[in-house]
Amino acid sequence: MSWKRLFARFKKPKPTSYQGLDHKLVKSTQSSFIPRAAQFKYVGHFLSSTEKRIVLICGLIVLVSGTLCAILFVSSHLVRIPKEGGEYEEALIGQPKLINPLYAGLSDVDTDLTSLMYAGLFHFTGEGKIEPYLASDYTISADQKTYEVTLRQGALWSDGEPINADDIVFTFDLIQNPETGSPLLPAFQGVKVERIDDYKIRFTLKDPYAPFLSSLTVGILPMHIWSEIPPTNLKLAKQNLQPIAAGPWQFNKLFKNETGQIANYVVVKNERFFGQKPYLKSLKFTFFNEYREAIEAMRTNNTMGLSFIPHALESKLNKRTVATYPINLPQYTALFFNQTAEPDLKNDDVRLALAQAVDKEKIVVEALDSYGTPVESPVLESEIGFNPNLKKITPDTEAANKALDKKWTSVEPEDYFKLESDLFLKNNQTDIDAFKKANSTTPDKIIEYEEQVKKDIAEAVRKNMDPEQTFYRKSKDAGILDLTITTIDTPEYSKAAELISKMWQSVGVKTSVQKVNQQIMREIIKKRNYEVLLYGEILGVDPDPFPFWHSSQNEYPGLNLAGYSNREADKVLDQARVTTDDKKREELYKKFQEYVQADIPAIFLYSPVHTLAINRQIQGVNIKNINNPSDRFSALNSWYIKTSWQWK
Repeated sequence: MSWKRLFARFKKPKPTSYQGLDHKLVKSTQSSFIPRAAQFKYVGHFLSSTEKRIVLICGLIVLVSGTLCAILFVSSHLVRIPKEGGEYEEALIGQPKLINPLYAGLSDVDTDLTSLMYAGLFHFTGEGKIEPYLASDYTISADQKTYEVTLRQGALWSDGEPINADDIVFTFDLIQNPETGSPLLPAFQGVKVERIDDYKIRFTLKDPYAPFLSSLTVGILPMHIWSEIPPTNLKLAKQNLQPIAAGPWQFNKLFKNETGQIANYVVVKNERFFGQKPYLKSLKFTFFNEYREAIEAMRTNNTMGLSFIPHALESKLNKRTVATYPINLPQYTALFFNQTAEPDLKNDDVRLALAQAVDKEKIVVEALDSYGTPVESPVLESEIGFNPNLKKITPDTEAANKALDKKWTSVEPEDYFKLESDLFLKNNQTDIDAFKKANSTTPDKIIEYEEQVKKDIAEAVRKNMDPEQTFYRKSKDAGILDLTITTIDTPEYSKAAELISKMWQSVGVKTSVQKVNQQIMREIIKKRNYEVLLYGEILGVDPDPFPFWHSSQNEYPGLNLAGYSNREADKVLDQARVTTDDKKREELYKKFQEYVQADIPAIFLYSPVHTLAINRQIQGVNIKNINNPSDRFSALNSWYIKTSWQWK
């Protein structure tokens, strides 16, 4: 049916001649021949049922088409954008103690919180590039020894006080003061720090040091808060938990549990922050003693994020609500030999045999679920100076046994049992003699006592023997070859330590594993109280091995965990620090690796791949190149939960 036919229904029969004038008069008053809206209510009176359905369908098509066009137009001209608001909650393993840039490097928890609240002269971006932060500009002299830094004007502390050059000089004076006890002291020894004016500072180095700018990422302390506290008392100040700082976040509140430990720590957006302000309103951190507790909180949506998840526990995450991000750090895990604590480790053949007994590939597969790469030296493949020509020490049980056979003879388990039992008895002889003397009138009692002592000793020795170890090793002058591996009680380290223990036992070395928490480990490292330490070292943005392998760093707060001392290696590291020629530096690092490989102060095991888990509610997460665990927060200002619509 056509529209022409439809409207033809409105036509009247042709008027008679006397009616024509009336019709013409009426038509002359009409502006259009199209029916008015009011007239459409009569359509139903003259349309058939079929015609009504056709009109209805056409009307619906027009309505739906118009609606779709409107939706497409709006959606193509609207975009969701981040909106301020929301709280992100992350689980951390451990307890905050010193949220202070002068000490934070001693604890991952303290480092995380310090990085959020403190600002340095420079910082690393989410792409791993170094940029001015509190600084607005800088110059470097031609001889690479003088750095002049200009401060950003108008920057404020979170309490509203202005930041100036006095704060900068004050911070570095504290670092350089031995009474402060900062582990950063070695990095700034010999550096002269001067105030030029309110907004300009000069750093003068004795020798050129190419990566010096990265040293200036350390957070700055407010002089008006800390100047009245003696350096020896800095660690006791309440500001270590409730800091005034200049970063994008500021302290808000903390909650303690019934045992006095901090259960939650809350920071809020610093409205006085000089840079890009975060979208998130606040961050809440919940502290756990171990990863299993944190994983359960993550699984039940009681927390939104967890970093460096052990791979053995990753399967327990709810992947529908949680996104995981692989993180590659410039890090290696190694077995560090403390030759001072265990004289047997001074023997070159012992260290070589221990290295030959270790199967790194197996450790990576079984302890890390293949989330890692075996390494051979303290310089990683991605770093400047990596030496691909180093001869690898491959797993070779036969060669390890030959090396140990030179001094250490094999001992059968029962012979070992007798040796250890006799030693126990000898060590307890004073107590036995005292008992005999006190009970000399009762021989039966003495016999019963001696039998009980022998029984107790036998049980203790048997308990300390691994049934799977088929033989032990003994030297004439040093007794049984017995080592203890100390490590952190995490699934990764625990599994790796147990595997290594079995590998060493296979060549006759009696091996025990001591697993401790982070807090105890900190004290153990501080006192160098271990024989063999299974631990990881993060190299940071610059691969300079000096802090980890120079003999000047043997004692705390130095990081030479093996106590390695080699004059030639020291000379190479000293030269590498002062050269500005990358090619020369590369050759020096290669030479250093040759010394380390020859001396075997440690067994370099693997470089792990870590996992960061974040609830899918959090958007804007873009983690690329990071040099330290806390760098995962370097782009936190771009994370968001809430969104709003905006016209393009």
